[in-house]
This record gives sequence, C-alpha cells and structure tokens, in this order.
Amino acid sequence: MSFIKNTKFLRISPLFFAILLLVCTSTKDQSDEIILAQIGEKEITIKEFLQRSELTIRPQNFKDKNTTLNNLIFEKILALEAGDNNQLLENPAFQARLKGIKEQMMREKLYYEVAYNKVELDSHEVKNAYVLSMREYELEFFTIHNKELAEKIETVLDSAPQRADEMFKEVEKILKEKPVHKVNYKDPDDYVIHESLYTNPLEVGTVVGPKKLSNGDYIIMKVLDWVDYPLISGHDQRVRWKEVKEKIQKIKTGKLWQSYQSDIMRGKKIEFNNQSFKVLSNWAIERYVNNNSIDSLIFQLTEIPSPEAGVKLDSPFFTIDNILWTIEDFRQELRSHPLVFRTKYLNRNNFNEQFKLAIVDLMRDYYLTQEAYKKSLDNLEDVNRTVELWNDSFLANYQRKNIIDSALAQGLIHERDKLGIIEYWESYLFNLQKKYSAAIKINYNEFDKISLTNIDYFAIRPGVPYPLATPGFPSLISSGSLSYTKQDN
Repeated sequence: MSFIKNTKFLRISPLFFAILLLVCTSTKDQSDEIILAQIGEKEITIKEFLQRSELTIRPQNFKDKNTTLNNLIFEKILALEAGDNNQLLENPAFQARLKGIKEQMMREKLYYEVAYNKVELDSHEVKNAYVLSMREYELEFFTIHNKELAEKIETVLDSAPQRADEMFKEVEKILKEKPVHKVNYKDPDDYVIHESLYTNPLEVGTVVGPKKLSNGDYIIMKVLDWVDYPLISGHDQRVRWKEVKEKIQKIKTGKLWQSYQSDIMRGKKIEFNNQSFKVLSNWAIERYVNNNSIDSLIFQLTEIPSPEAGVKLDSPFFTIDNILWTIEDFRQELRSHPLVFRTKYLNRNNFNEQFKLAIVDLMRDYYLTQEAYKKSLDNLEDVNRTVELWNDSFLANYQRKNIIDSALAQGLIHERDKLGIIEYWESYLFNLQKKYSAAIKINYNEFDKISLTNIDYFAIRPGVPYPLATPGFPSLISSGSLSYTKQDN
C-alpha cells in the first residue's frame, strides 16, 4: 500500500513528468513529433494528439478516434478565426499566463539538461536494487509536520537508539492506533521513502528517520516485517529490471537537480519587511480559510490589499540578492507564477511559515528561469509548441464564447433553447469546414497506426504553478466525419 492515497486523477510528480515529457523529445527522429494534421499555418503532431486524447477527460460520445481528431482540428480552426488582433491576446493577464506556462516548460527543459541527461547508472547498483525490489515491507510509521520536533526525535535516536520502541509506543498512545503500512517497490512514494527502503536490506526492528520529505514534512519508519516475492517469468523480470533502472535514474536526477538549485540560490537569502509580510500573510490566510473550495497546493493571490488595508503597493516586501522587491513587484510576478504551497495541511499555526516557504520557492523558480533564458531554452521548438498549444486552446474557447454571445445578442438563438444553441453551433462549424477544407491535410498513414484507450485520465502535476499536463479536451462537435479534409502523403 502506498503512502499516497488513490484518487480519480493521474497525479504526476514534477520530476516524473519532466522525464516523461523530455525523454519523448530527446531525439530528432521520434515518431511523436511527426505532423499528423495541418490546418493552414497550424499543426497537430502525433504527440499533441495523444496527449489531448489520453491525458484529458473526453465525453463518452467523443472517444472515437475520428471524432477526437475532428475536435482538435476545429480547435485550430477557431484559433485561426480569432486572429492575431483580439481582446484576449491584448489582455495582460492572459499574456502573463502564457509567459508562466512557457517559463515552466523552460525550467523543465533546464532540469533535463543539467540533471537528467548527466546521470550515469552503475550496473552493480541496479542489480542490487533489482534484488531488493522483490521485497515488501510492513512498516510502522508516522509523519511529523514540525521541524523542531523531528530534530528532537533525531537527537534522541542518535544518542539512544534503544529508545526507538519506547518512542513508537508513546506515539501509538497519542494517535490511539498503530499506523502500519505495507510498502512494495512499485508504490509511487516520495523518493526519500523509496531510497531508504530499497538501497540496502533492512532487518526487522530497524528504525529509519526522521527523513525529510519533498513537501517539507518528516517521516520516521520502523520495519515490522518483510517478505520477498520473487518474479518467475522472464517477461516480469525484464519489466522489473526496466522499472528499477528508471527509478534509480529518477532518484539520482532528483539529487542532481536539488544540488543545481542549491548552487543557483547560494547566498540569496530573503529578508522580509515585517510590516508588509504581516499584512499580506494575514490577508492571505483569511482568503484561504474562508474559501472552502481550495483543495490544491496552488493558491492564486492576484488581488493584493489596497492602501486602505495598511500597505501601499510601492512598499518594500523583501530583499534578495541585494535587490529590493516591492509588493507591486511581487504582485506582477504572481501574475505569471501562482504561489505554490509545499503542503495542503495549512492552518493558522503554520500559515506564516508555509507562506514564506512558498515565496522562497517562487524566487527559486525566478532564478532558475533566468538560467534557462541564459541557455536560450526559450527558443526550443518544443517549448514554443507547448505555448502555441495552450494559446490555441484559449483562443478557441474565447472564439466559441464570442460566437454564441453574438448569436444570443442578435436573437438568432435563445439562452433557454439548448437544442437550438447546439443546432446553431454545429451549423456554424459546418460552414467553417467549407471555408477551411482546402487548407486541411491529414497524414492518414500515421493516423491509421494510432489506437486510443477508452480509459479516462486527468493528468496533473502537483507542486508546479500550472499543474495541468495539457489543455482540456475541446468538446466542440460530436461528428467524426473527416470527409472535408485532404490526405497528406
């Protein structure tokens, strides 16, 4: 059993997503970069088609492969119809969002360049981890949300390891239960947990920790029992060997990435202005506490308190690397980089600390982005394709709303007449088909090779400003007819 609760979402960690995304683009002849459809000046690659199909929720009547492609084509058509001069593109908030998406992609590319691509695997280490991967542990554990408490426990165990059993019993009395989990190699746990259990064999009674988790919490574990489950078939053994290599790659990459970030941030200490911090933190926690719908690590702070709240936008907020950031500077940065908390367990007792940590992470990303610009990662084709993908999705939604709103204003349709709206919308799209048919080509040789699943996934990446792996599926028309298109050989 994993320490991570099962959800209806495909939750992808930032490191795993970067590996997943960037491995696919690490060579020039990858088939997923082949152009599947051309719509005027816009393109749909095989990778984009698969991402939009498999990592989003598609309504049941949109799961057909032809219908899927038809909707993606219409999305591009609507983006073309919106043009280059419209209110959305002129909206500073929209431009800030696109900038944030682009810079997040640049940081992922930086991760690949300075960390993932530099890892070299040792065959002995892989073999050792492969043997241990057969092991399932039964663990008694508890999570510590307080750094000082974790350090006190660590001090006690360092000086008197024999007190581990006593400590666990005390915790059981407090919790009124014995927190026991079974953990196997394939569980998607924090890499710190995984590395602690599957680097060297642990015997019954061994206490591990407290270990700091990636979200800032700490965990302490005690081995109650373990069982080996050998793999018999050659296929299972080959699959496991591959999984072990990927897991070690991921862990080593994570360490290199952390080291790189530490180097970038060395000497850059944030000094907060106490008055400004107090005002903003108090205001932010009230928004958080009063908004029961917030269940994400991402907390959008777009409205900074007015001067009447006790602070002016030109007031100093913090200093870092000998540079003064005002509240207005901070607000502008938030427009492209929403604040991301390290934990969901926010309350009035820990909010100030977590608010500071979220700002620290914001500034870390700021400096990482500067490094990415220095390396010209903003010019990479994959980065620009990602930005264009999101841009087209936003423009298509914008254009669709304008079309419907215009028809309502002219009395061509009525808000309560749902069937009438659908008929008008489909008729409008069919006219667009005629307008753009000569400019649309499909590579049917590649399209015929693609098979889609009927399994719904909604892929998100926890811990990043823009967690959606890809824009939502554009459910524009239920028709799967592609007869208006041309074959591209």
